[in-house]
Amino acid sequence: MSKKKDRAWFVCPQWGDLVSKHYASDTEAVRALKAHPGVLAKLRAGTPVPKSTVLKMLRRAASRHELGTALTGLVVDTRSR
Repeated sequence: MSKKKDRAWFVCPQWGDLVSKHYASDTEAVRALKAHPGVLAKLRAGTPVPKSTVLKMLRRAASRHELGTALTGLVVDTRSR
């Protein structure tokens, strides 16, 4: 059985608001956060991604902007929804 299938997947429901508040477009956010456009599109759409990916993007955003909350408070496990 695939370990990837058993992996927990996570989302950040506030991601769209966080990015929209600080960046005019996803293209600008991709450059500023040094991210792959596909990853940011998944985060914006609420598509579940690995926790490490969500936290990496949130840490990069937090290093540039005050997010106003703990990073772990922004991450939701899709299994608990």
